[in-house]
Amino acid sequence: MHVFENTRALLLRTTSIAMLGAGAVACGSGEQQAADTAAAAPVPPVPAETIHGLTVRDAWARIADSAATGGAYITLVNGNATAVEIVGAASASADAVEIHETSHHDGMAKMSARPSITIAPGDSLVMAPGGLHVMLIGLHSALRAGDSVPLVVQLATGDLVPLTIPVRAP
Repeated sequence: MHVFENTRALLLRTTSIAMLGAGAVACGSGEQQAADTAAAAPVPPVPAETIHGLTVRDAWARIADSAATGGAYITLVNGNATAVEIVGAASASADAVEIHETSHHDGMAKMSARPSITIAPGDSLVMAPGGLHVMLIGLHSALRAGDSVPLVVQLATGDLVPLTIPVRAP
């Protein structure tokens, strides 16, 4: 398990600032009704964005009724001329974050942590249910449809890929 104190501190500062801004906006007249309507609306797919040469697509987190663990799924496309190595992740929404891989042996599914994953130039890494995924361990609260989860992916270069991942049903 990788714990990145600098990443966690950055994530906590960013999340705190965003929450303060959201609270200030919600104080305006009529804003609560608009927020309630927006929360009830279906969550559209997250548009692709490119950060540090990685195009991020199809990011989503699974609804988690209990606050124990949750899963998130992302597709990363390496547009760099060199390989990109993912060495960890962090989230202000969970005590720990690990990249897991699901394997099947003798009809039984088993998850195991991956310390790093390398994406070759031009290749894609698809994290999906039943395969590679981001495991959110020790969630601070349940994940409900319409919520979002902050996630920071750390690369071997030290670069950080900050994401806001919508929560939805599979």
